[in-house]
Amino acid sequence: MNVGNVVGQILDHKYKIEKELGKGGMGTVYLATHIGTERPVAVKVIAPEFMQRAEFVERFRREARAAGRLRHPNVVNVTDFGFSATERGEVAYLVMEYLDGCTLGEILEEEKRLPLSWSIDILEQVCSAVQEAHEQGIIHRDLKPDNIWLEPNQRGGHTVKVLDFGIAKLEESYNISSENIDAYSIVSEGDEQTHHAPGRKTFAEESQAATFAEKKSKTIVSESATVAQIFEPENVNSEAGTLVQPIVNDLEKSTTILPAGKMKISSEVENTGTKLFSDPLKTNERRPETALTRNLTHIGAVLGTPLYMSPEQCRGERLDTRSDIYSLGVIAYQMLSGKTPFTGNFTDVMTAHKEIEPPPLDAKKIPRKVKEVISSALSKSAAERPQTAQIFASKIRAQSEGIGTLLRRALEIYSQHLPKFLSLAILLFLPLIIFTILQVTVTSLYAGEAISHNTNSWLNAILTLGTTFVGILCGHFIIGTTTWIVTQILAMPLRPVKLRPALNAARKKWKTFAGTGLLSTILVFLGLVFCLIGFPILYVLFALVSSVLMMENLRGRAALKRSKRLVMRSLGTTAAAMSIMLLVPMFIYGLISFFAATTVKSFYDTKEKITSVGWEIKQSGKNESVQEEDKPNKGIQVEFGSGNVIGANEGASEKPNLGGINGLIQKTASEILMLPFQIFIWSLTSIIIALLYIKTRLVGGESMKDLLAQFEETDKPQSNWQKRIRERIQQTGKLTSKS
Repeated sequence: MNVGNVVGQILDHKYKIEKELGKGGMGTVYLATHIGTERPVAVKVIAPEFMQRAEFVERFRREARAAGRLRHPNVVNVTDFGFSATERGEVAYLVMEYLDGCTLGEILEEEKRLPLSWSIDILEQVCSAVQEAHEQGIIHRDLKPDNIWLEPNQRGGHTVKVLDFGIAKLEESYNISSENIDAYSIVSEGDEQTHHAPGRKTFAEESQAATFAEKKSKTIVSESATVAQIFEPENVNSEAGTLVQPIVNDLEKSTTILPAGKMKISSEVENTGTKLFSDPLKTNERRPETALTRNLTHIGAVLGTPLYMSPEQCRGERLDTRSDIYSLGVIAYQMLSGKTPFTGNFTDVMTAHKEIEPPPLDAKKIPRKVKEVISSALSKSAAERPQTAQIFASKIRAQSEGIGTLLRRALEIYSQHLPKFLSLAILLFLPLIIFTILQVTVTSLYAGEAISHNTNSWLNAILTLGTTFVGILCGHFIIGTTTWIVTQILAMPLRPVKLRPALNAARKKWKTFAGTGLLSTILVFLGLVFCLIGFPILYVLFALVSSVLMMENLRGRAALKRSKRLVMRSLGTTAAAMSIMLLVPMFIYGLISFFAATTVKSFYDTKEKITSVGWEIKQSGKNESVQEEDKPNKGIQVEFGSGNVIGANEGASEKPNLGGINGLIQKTASEILMLPFQIFIWSLTSIIIALLYIKTRLVGGESMKDLLAQFEETDKPQSNWQKRIRERIQQTGKLTSKS
């Protein structure tokens, strides 16, 4: 199709056309220079042939309006729309930012399949753009690799841009004057004809191959609730050939797809009072007006590319945002497997989308649960798909991260904010530190015979009970507070980490931590006492109780059930993480205890030998003093080294028993050595549990936005520059929870 060469011309006195970048079914994209700023831009020019058809011009205008609504880093920026005179007549043009790079379709054509990490990065950016469009009331309806642009970001990665909102559905009515809408005609081109039924309007989608009026195939647009399609017997292995759907009064309802040759134009169409024209209209000639053209207030539903269309799109039903989710699922399927779920001619592909379950995703080294998420996006029922693009991206990201990724991320967060997390752990473990010091003091007093055995036993019992309770409470506090901080780090990574807001939030919930936290711990240990297998089960199921207590307004049984539901979403990863967090500290504690026992035993073995020598000397001295009964008994002292004196009283008849003191010293040494390790390990394991909590939420389709409400108070701008930014965002209507 000849769209006219405008290279070298200046459009609207503003844009000098430099060269052609690409050609589609409706027009051509050119590289141009904005004369006022000398900035390179991309200009899409509609073909002069289509300027005579109001529906094509309106589709072009709609693309400008749809893209113009969106201000998002992953949506191509549309800066201008207008009309300009050219050598071949007036044309409509659309101005966009000029992008370096290439389309995802070009990459897949060579690479076939992409690594999981790269695929997820692309999907997350695409889903972010699609989510923004959906929130603005825009359904793209033609998502495909050729409409996804990858631009190098000069940081080793790519910035993804979603293109072509030309057939996007805007959730609003378009009141188009009936005088600007032409009835359809039959345009003859050689042996091939494009048939149009009068009365209802359609749009042709721009594609990389034959679409509207090219001599490639027979395209039939029927008014009797059918869509126009380019019927080709060959297999459909490309993205060419976007379909055309007619307008019906209820927007998109009751539109079906029939193969060419089976379409019939009903008698009702002939009775509308319109007529078919065998030739294009002459200048200033008007076509008859019908009730349908007079009442047309919506630009109708243009179907997308068959390989990526949803079942409801193929059936011509009314669409919502979940139709785009299906297309995203097809794109994800293709990036990981190297092919789309269905191939064949148009009829076969559309029938498959409507009736056949997609084959299992054939890709090695892709986690099973990632495949399940993609499979859910390809569900025939829109209700069974992820309900938003953001949820779809979050679920794929969460399911792609196993225990190794989770531990690596925990170490990264810990190392980046080590002073903060250590300070938090020391502060929250201060009561436990105090109890440990008291235990050491009591042990020292007993070893020095300053307190009796009974007093030592009572004090140790009380301190052990207090240490246990305080340790449990401190553990829940540090996990909950760390969850708050980690959530803030992930949701708002550029904001400085502050401990005070998290501590204030935890302080308000101390009763909940003391009650529900203690209850969950008691249940875990009851599982150990009454049923050995119950301990690991309850230990895993209640792993997220502290995070739930902190981040959600739940307590008691509701919090325990919530923790269980979250854990069951990613049971394998949670069980592996909790096992590591249980066994590694136990192993290290065993090493520390062994080291303490060896050191104390070595010291007391030497001490006991010295005492034995002193006792034997005392005994021999006692025998010699039998003959000197009248002399005072002064006992015997043996000095070894500097200041080490062992004395033996005359009345001593047995060697001193150092076993009890040995055990107490060993226990005290172990506790002292374990305390720094406990602080270090608890701060790290708390980050792991926080990441588990966030992961399980994302796996269930719960976005981070729900958690961001926790930071509303702390997120208020404190500085004048922050307030000014917030005011400017409010003025543009772009204020969101992340702003």
